[in-house]
Amino acid sequence: MEALRDRGTSRAEMLTRLKWLVGLRLAVVALFLGSAVVIQLRADPPFPPEPLFAIIAFVFLLSLLYTVALPRVRNLILFCFCQVAVDILVSTGLVHVSGGKDSPFTFVYIFPIFAAATLLGRRGGLGMASVASILYGGLINLEFYGVLPAVATGAPARAQTYLAFQVFINIAGFFLVALLSSHLAERLRETARRLEERSLDLRALESLHRDVVANVPSGLMTLDAAGRIVAFNRAAEAITGYGEAEVRDRPYQAAGFAEVPGVAAFVSGGGPPPALAAGEVTVVRRDGVRIPAGISLSPLWDQEGRVRGLVAVFQDLSDKKRIEEQLRRADRLAAVGQLAASIAHEIRNPLAAISGSIQVLQEEMQPQGQNRQLVDIILREADRLKLITGQFLDFVRPRTPLRKECELITCLEETVLLLKQRERTGAEVVMDFTPPEAPVVVSADDDQLRQVFWNISLNAVEAMPEGGTLRVVVRDFSADPDHPTVAVEFADTGGGIRPEENLDRIFEPFFTTKETGTGLGLSIARRVVEELGGRIEVENRPGEGATFRVVLKRLA
Repeated sequence: MEALRDRGTSRAEMLTRLKWLVGLRLAVVALFLGSAVVIQLRADPPFPPEPLFAIIAFVFLLSLLYTVALPRVRNLILFCFCQVAVDILVSTGLVHVSGGKDSPFTFVYIFPIFAAATLLGRRGGLGMASVASILYGGLINLEFYGVLPAVATGAPARAQTYLAFQVFINIAGFFLVALLSSHLAERLRETARRLEERSLDLRALESLHRDVVANVPSGLMTLDAAGRIVAFNRAAEAITGYGEAEVRDRPYQAAGFAEVPGVAAFVSGGGPPPALAAGEVTVVRRDGVRIPAGISLSPLWDQEGRVRGLVAVFQDLSDKKRIEEQLRRADRLAAVGQLAASIAHEIRNPLAAISGSIQVLQEEMQPQGQNRQLVDIILREADRLKLITGQFLDFVRPRTPLRKECELITCLEETVLLLKQRERTGAEVVMDFTPPEAPVVVSADDDQLRQVFWNISLNAVEAMPEGGTLRVVVRDFSADPDHPTVAVEFADTGGGIRPEENLDRIFEPFFTTKETGTGLGLSIARRVVEELGGRIEVENRPGEGATFRVVLKRLA
C-alpha cells in the first residue's frame, strides 16, 4: 500500500490496470495464434510453428493463473513486476524460436516495456528496458557464437558489425519506448489529477451556488428563452406551494405566474423584459389562493451579449399588506377615539339628566295609554343611547384589567344563565352547554371575561333570527405541555358569515351587518382577549353557522 501511495495510485485503480494488462496480453496472444496458423499453412515455413503454439498455450495458462490470483495478491506492485518480467522472458523465447537475429517478432519487447513504464513509472520502465536489452543482446551473442543453436533454418549469415548495429538499434528502441511511454503516462496521470482537482472545485462551486440560491430569503425563479422554469429555490417553493421537481422544465404559468405581465411580455417578445424592473403583482398559489407579491425582473445575458433567459426575484407581500391594514385600522381607531371621547363628553351628562327627568315625570304623572308607551320608548331609547356611549368609552379608554385567578366555568355559567333569561322576541334559541367537572382557572379580570363571553354569545344568538342551537364547549387546547391553554367555543347554527369577504372585517370597529348593532362588541372582545395574552379564532361554515373560539392561557 505504501508503494501505491507513493505513486498516487489507489489499490482499486491498480487492480483495474492489472486487469487491463491481462486482457491486452490475451489480445496480443490471440493475434500471434492467428499468425502461427498462417505460418503452419505455408509449405516452407521460416521456422517450425510448434514452439510458437507451445508459447501461446503457456501465455494463456499464465493469464488464467494471473486472473485467479489477482484478487488475493496483497503487494500489487511486486505482482506487476513479476508479470512484466515473465512477459520479457516469454518475448525472448518467442524471438529465439522464430529466428533469433532474423525473427520478425523482435517488436514484442515493446509491449512489456510499455506496460512497465505505464504501471510502474519511469524507473520501472527503464529497468524492464534494461532487462530486455540484456536478454535480447545475450540471445543474439549466444546464437552468433554457436552456444545456442538457431531454431530457424536457411537463414543467411550476418556480419558481426551488422548484428551489433541491429542489437544497438533495438536496444535504443527499448529505452526510447520506456522513456516516451513513462513520460506520457506521467503526463496522463498529472492531467487526470488536475482534472480531478478541477472537477472537485467545480462540484464545490456548483454546491456553493446551489446552497446560495437555495438559501436566498427571497423567491428566485429562472426561465429560459422559451419561458420554461430552469431554477426554483426553497423560498419560491414556500411562497407558491409548488415543489421544484414538479415545475422544473415546465412553462412559468405552471408555478402561478400567469398573471405577471413582465414575464408574459418577455416570453412573447423574445427580448429583454419591459420597464417593469420592480413592481407588485398577483401570484396564484397551488391551493388557489391569490397573494400579492413584489417582483423584480432582470434579463439573463450570456458572454456574447445575448438574452438567454429571465431571472425573477419575488417576495410574499401578504404580511406587509396585513401590517399596512393594521396601521390604517390604528389610524381609524385613533380618529374614532377622539370622536367617541367627544360624544361621551357632550352626550352622556345631558342624557342622564333627560333620563332622570323622564323617570320622575313618569312616577308623578302616571301616564296612561299612548302617553305611557311614548314615555317607555323615550326611556328605552335613552338606555340604548347610554349603552352606545358606554361602549364607545369602553373601546376608546378601556380600564386597566384587575388580573387575578379567575374561575372560567363560573363566569361562563353566569353568562349562559343571563342569556337564557334575556327577554327576546322571535324564534327560540336552544342553549347547549355542559360544564366540565374539573375547574378551569385563568388569569383574567372576571368582569371583562364576562363581557367577552356575553358579546360573543349575544352575537351568535342574533345570527339565528329563525332559531337554532348555540353550543358552548370548554376543552383543553394545549399544543405545548409547558404552556397549557384552554379554549371556549361558541358554535351557532345560523347562516354563517356572509359574504365570505366579511370574515376579515368582523373585528373592525363599527363594522356590522345588523340594523341595530354598533359594530363594537367583537372589537372589544378581541382587544380584551389579546390583552390577556390569548386570541380569538373564527371558523366559518357558510349556510351552516360559525364557531368563535376564545383561547386563553390556563393556570390550572
